[in-house]
Amino acid sequence: MVQRADSHDDVYDRQIRLWGADAQKRMSSARVLYINLTGVTCEIMKNLVLAGVAAVVCDDRPYPEAVREMPCSFFHAEEMEKAMLPESNEGEPEAKKAKRIPATVASAIQSKVEELNPLLSGRNSIEERALTSLPDDYFSQFDAIVASRLTVLEAKHISLSLQQAEVGKLFIVTDTFGFDGCAHLDFGSRHTYRRELGKDKLSDLLKIEPYISMADMLDAPLAGVKGRWDKEVPRTLVLQRLLMDYWGRSKNGQDNETQRFVEFSKEWLSLNNLSTVGESLDLNQLAVIADHPEVSPVSAVLGGILGNEVIKALTGKGEPANNIMLFNGFDGGCRSFLLNA
Repeated sequence: MVQRADSHDDVYDRQIRLWGADAQKRMSSARVLYINLTGVTCEIMKNLVLAGVAAVVCDDRPYPEAVREMPCSFFHAEEMEKAMLPESNEGEPEAKKAKRIPATVASAIQSKVEELNPLLSGRNSIEERALTSLPDDYFSQFDAIVASRLTVLEAKHISLSLQQAEVGKLFIVTDTFGFDGCAHLDFGSRHTYRRELGKDKLSDLLKIEPYISMADMLDAPLAGVKGRWDKEVPRTLVLQRLLMDYWGRSKNGQDNETQRFVEFSKEWLSLNNLSTVGESLDLNQLAVIADHPEVSPVSAVLGGILGNEVIKALTGKGEPANNIMLFNGFDGGCRSFLLNA
């Protein structure tokens, strides 16, 4: 007897019961762009692809060097490299074996993404061009953008491109470093949502107030940033911004030696009037995190939380996090922090 293949409704039955058929329809027609795969963005992608959201991966970094130490349960560089270079003919030329290795991270991940959800076959794709070579109107075609290991200038460029296109698209920049994690979230000035009031009860359409774009968040002087429960700028937020600027320096040919990182950090903290915050930082320890920043459980938990924020954006259900999320891996706590420009 021929077994019938699972239909769309069969596979997503649990989600349809949870979010509703209309919400699932929006998710199934959406596409999310992932820029630079890291442990946390891979976790977000895994969760969303399994939920029926198509993925486009933009990562032209060399494979496997760029992701060799990336913590991820379904995409491990060393395991994939071994699978692509089986111990077959001992006399097989090394050049022939090397041809099986994808040139970029995007090309390496493509088959693994397809395996996650066969219903999305043909809808997932990769973008192997460098981020700097993409035209400004490229980003507006996606329903959401999830990025990691961006420099401040790169993040601001994408934000301004979305503003010029006058589209309301979710843009997340997130990184984890050691046991901490931070995310900047920009849902777009036109985003509307309905707050959940109870079982099957939703509010009227609401807009995010106050709304601050990603570009304005990144332009805000950190020295003056305070929150309702924070007398000074959160340490985790400072760490992400420091690393974003440091990674930008590294991309321009600077080496990653500990001493250079410490010198860069001291100068950066002084220029941003954050010397007081810097007194509580162990810069030598942070130098190690700067190059190998991720811990698997932190990536998994924060990835799950941010994946839910993407679902909120796609379905319009649930109050979004506005506009910074701070994760503490020691106690597992994740809280919102409103950064006022």
